[in-house]
Amino acid sequence: MDQLVLDLSPTPLPAFDNFVAERNREIIAALTHPGDERFVYLWGPPGSGKTHLLQAWIAHAETLGRASIYLDARVEPLPDFAREASFIAVDHVDELPPDDQITLFSIYNSLKESGEGRLLMAGRRPPAALEVRDDLRTRIGWGLVFAVNPLSDDDKLAALRAHAADRQLSIPDDVFRYLLTHWRRDLASLTGMIDMLDRYSLALRRPITVPLVRNILQTAPSE
Repeated sequence: MDQLVLDLSPTPLPAFDNFVAERNREIIAALTHPGDERFVYLWGPPGSGKTHLLQAWIAHAETLGRASIYLDARVEPLPDFAREASFIAVDHVDELPPDDQITLFSIYNSLKESGEGRLLMAGRRPPAALEVRDDLRTRIGWGLVFAVNPLSDDDKLAALRAHAADRQLSIPDDVFRYLLTHWRRDLASLTGMIDMLDRYSLALRRPITVPLVRNILQTAPSE
């Protein structure tokens, strides 16, 4: 096989309609048809879809013409001006440094006192187990709290089959299973790889098989 430069196309922007919600329908309902509760916290293991949900929520807010901001505690400090937005999403709250914990606490209180705006947060643990300052932990637990259930392997297989069918691709199940054990396990990366395999199979005039996938993955970064 000739050396190929891995060309992973950008995955579709996170949206509610491309989130597989088989086990999380209650969360989607709460985020798309909010009631009186303006503060929501999502928790679950890495890869369960929390970031997708936060970013989809922000995209949904933008379609409604609402000022919104997505903040990732892993990569940026929380700006004080975030409180000016009406929809605020804060990801990885369990990794907030001390100063940012104070900022989030202040943002929460400002929203609470104003009676306007909404705050969506996410972390790996339930509120009571978060290693953050006590007053922030209490605030996070005041609103709606949802555990985000990760997709099972069977759910992922079903989603990959559906994605392949939408693209009119004939892919045997052993390819999907090989990807689940040798490629990134989040659904966005898995469907992105299916799209890339489609392009390479056309370019090489070869069917999508496990040997083809194995050769291509040798050029792929694992992270």
